[in-house]
This record gives sequence, structure tokens and C-alpha cells, in this order.
Amino acid sequence: MAAFLRCSKLRKAFNDQTILDGVNLDVSSGECLVLLGPSGCGKTTLLNILCGSAPADSGEIVCNGETLDAPGRGIYVPMRRRGFAMVFQDFSLWPHMRVADNVAFGLRMQGVTRSERKRRVDETLSQVQMTHLRDRLPGELSGGQQQRVAIARALAVRPRLLLLDEPLSALDARLREDLKHELSRLLKTTGITAVYVTHDQQEAFTLGDRVAVMHEGRLAQVDTPEALYNQPANSFVAGFIGSSNLVGYRRVNGHLVLDDTLRLPLAHEQIPDAGQLMVRRESVCVCTDDACSQDDWISLHGICEQTHFLGDRREAHVRLPNGRTWRGFAEPGIATGTPVHVRFPRSAIRFLAQ
Repeated sequence: MAAFLRCSKLRKAFNDQTILDGVNLDVSSGECLVLLGPSGCGKTTLLNILCGSAPADSGEIVCNGETLDAPGRGIYVPMRRRGFAMVFQDFSLWPHMRVADNVAFGLRMQGVTRSERKRRVDETLSQVQMTHLRDRLPGELSGGQQQRVAIARALAVRPRLLLLDEPLSALDARLREDLKHELSRLLKTTGITAVYVTHDQQEAFTLGDRVAVMHEGRLAQVDTPEALYNQPANSFVAGFIGSSNLVGYRRVNGHLVLDDTLRLPLAHEQIPDAGQLMVRRESVCVCTDDACSQDDWISLHGICEQTHFLGDRREAHVRLPNGRTWRGFAEPGIATGTPVHVRFPRSAIRFLAQ
């Protein structure tokens, strides 16, 4: 089945600095694809090229069979003709217009009849649970309420693609947590196709059917949240997603040599001769007794350097004799300076491409 939205070999540079470097990306109809990455990775630039506010230097964008951007063929469809809608992080509401008028603004620009405008405004305000505040001005609303109005305004025009640029980043932590679940429900119930930009991993995993991790203008991995977490494609994704212990290794005479000092019996035959291995923090138990004599567990000795209370658990940083620090979750009562064991099952080890 053909992709609803297809980006092929997109490139963009500013002042001789490459921002996007040959991006290939497909989005299916009804899918929410999240662009996730650190600041400066190119995710917002990609979103701006999709919406038409900036042209690509090369490559192509095709939406539902229509070519929107193809510099090599002289094709560039302006933003107003793409049929997309954008939700920004700063809400961008008209301060002198009441809620209902803000939501209706795009419909008036489209020439929608008054009766149809009213029907769509009523429908979208109901979807975002803002009907009771339809006569308020934006200045009389909380930040979360203003963002709901901005989302309703975007949905009311029935865009063929909804673009969201970190729409929750201006909200406080508790409100952001609540609104991301509401937004996830809304995207699923409307079935709209969406591309969502964020730097927040939990937000990406909650909202995304798939997540595209970006790094230095390229796509490091595009996959479901579960696959990104459990089978990262490379060491960058493993280090960026979640919290992991990443260690270099070599195969030497039936052993794994970690950091060129620590030798472990080799239980995985089908692995590269050298690379990096990953063990997720939650797979590591930090304890005072060495209770693991099983062949399928690894136990490393070290000194607890510090602990951090995380609410339901306590994280420990353990310094091994070779100087490497491992992170895991500590059993109760472990204090700084305590000799401890770092324990994890062999099944928790993932071998990564460089």
C-alpha cells in the first residue's frame, strides 16, 4: 500500500551547514508519526518543509499522490494550498477573538458557510471539551485551555495532514502529562494523519504509532516505541532512548572483553567481533550480596558512588575497578561507599551497531 505522505532524499542547508541530509520518510493514512531528537537534529526544519513555510534544497514530498515539493523539477506548492494545519507551542490565538471565533477563523478563510461553520465549531469544541468556554477570550483561559482551542482550530478545517510543533512544551509538567493523554485519545478517535515534533521521549511514546529518531539531520531509526526501546538500531538510539549502560566490547578466545579489562564468558556466538553492548538500567540490580551463581546471570563487583531517590525506586551509580560507572536500581539501605554487586541477566544484553 502506498504511503499517504512520502519524503524522498530531502536535503536542506543554511549558510553551508547541512540541516537535513537525505531524509527518506513515509507516513501512513491515519498514523501519528513523532519526530524525536535532541535540539539541532533537524526535526523542526523537516516540519517546516512539510508545511511549506520553507522549501527543500533537493528531494521530493508527495502527499496522497500530489507532489508538493520537488526543486529538481521546479515544483513548490505554497503553504496555503497544501491543505495542512499546524499547531504551535505558543498557541498563536487571536487575543481579541472569543474561543468560538478563533476556532472558526480558518473556516471563514476557506469560505465555509455560516451554518456549516457553526456545526464544525460546535463539533471540535466538544472534542476538546471546551464547549462551556466558547465565549471566553484567550486571556481568560489557562495555558492548557488555550492549547485545546489551538488544536480545535486546526481540526475544524479538516486538514489532510495535522502538524504539531512541540505543542505541550509551554505547559507545566502536570498539565503536560494530562493533555498528552487527551491528545492521544483525540488523534485516535478522529483518525487524522499527524506528524508531531517533540524532544520528550515519554510524550513521543504516548502519542506515536511510530517514532522517527533524528540525529544530525538524518533518521537514526524509525520504528514503533516498543521496537525502539527493546531493539535500538545503533548506539545513538540506545543512548538517547531510555537509560542504558553502554560498554565497548571485543571477542577474545571465547570471552567478551569489556572496556579492554573485564572478561566475561561468551554465551552469544552470533555477534560481531567488536562493538558496543547495552544493558538497560531497569535490568540491573545493585545489591550487597552476590546471590547469582546461575550461568545466565552476570555479577560485577564495585563501589556505590551515589544514589538518587526516584519515588518508587532508588537509582545507584556503581564504580567498577576498571573505572566504568554502571547504573541500576538499588535494594533498600545501600549507602554511598558501600561495596556492592551489579547483577543482570544475560538475556538483558543487546549488541549494537556502532
